[in-house]
Amino acid sequence: MATLKDIAEKVNVSISTVSRVLNFDQTLSVSDETRRRIFEITEELEYKKSTKSEKQIKSSPKKIEIGMIMTFAKSEELNDPYYLAMRLGIEGAAQEKSIQLIKGHKDDPNFNVRDLAGLLVVGPVCEDEVEQMSRLNANMVFIDSLPVDHRFDVVMVDLADAVEQSMNHLHSLGHTQIAFIGGKDELGVSSKVDRREVAYEAWMHKVGGYDSGLVQVGEFSAEDGYRLMNDLLASKASFTAVVAANDSMAIGAVRAIQERGLKVPEDISIVGFNDIKVAQFMTPSLTTIKLYSEFMGETALDLLLERIQGNRTIAKKVVIPTELIIRESCCKVTSTLRK
Repeated sequence: MATLKDIAEKVNVSISTVSRVLNFDQTLSVSDETRRRIFEITEELEYKKSTKSEKQIKSSPKKIEIGMIMTFAKSEELNDPYYLAMRLGIEGAAQEKSIQLIKGHKDDPNFNVRDLAGLLVVGPVCEDEVEQMSRLNANMVFIDSLPVDHRFDVVMVDLADAVEQSMNHLHSLGHTQIAFIGGKDELGVSSKVDRREVAYEAWMHKVGGYDSGLVQVGEFSAEDGYRLMNDLLASKASFTAVVAANDSMAIGAVRAIQERGLKVPEDISIVGFNDIKVAQFMTPSLTTIKLYSEFMGETALDLLLERIQGNRTIAKKVVIPTELIIRESCCKVTSTLRK
């Protein structure tokens, strides 16, 4: 496991700076480039390349140009390193296979997908965007998105099952009033309810405990995790546990709880999502759902090569499993519900 010292030495900054960046300390004056470098080094030190046979590597095509288009702003990698880990997984796999990877964002006017052998689309997309891209390139794989168009391959995780794992874990510890903080997927000029929020609501309805007052929705960032948690704490809602839609929000939520003089997990337990590398450095360390983002990227690249090399026309949907990582941020209910 990488240490704060390892990361600090690679980036040439202090251990304190690394710690504050990884904990999304908004008061720290440091450039976005330094923040990005710290997150990248953190991921790279933990990144393990998938085992590939010599035959697979040798049979991989040479000089193929493949595009990777991100449907989110570049700053989103700093708000949620989940996409950063996915990008690094794709870049590592492409390097192994001697593939030229062309990267860009959907609003980049200089990003020409027409001349590429295929396209990896990372992040949420709307129907109009899928149709627009499909006119320019027929070989596409979507990652972490569920386009209505069934012509294209999809790599995704079962978020409903992942939420159920986290909710069942909290319930096993005696928690019945569980809050949720999350965000929405922005699709062009519109947005849609996040699948984690949908799964949370379904689970709470199933056990007869749904309360709309326990749901707070903003952006998928540590800053909004902090803000939404403060809103919950200021409300009259009673709860002993919180499920956050990603680890960045969980980190912000923990800070808000601690600033109120409350303790995690003694007063409020919290579960995150994604298991970004930062989660292990938190105090307390974060219980979270591990999404194998690097493997998702590698799998998507394999599917795209299969399309290009084998002329496959039937689409595939690959569902990558998730895993509950139990750490220190959850415990059994030991007192009456917080009010």
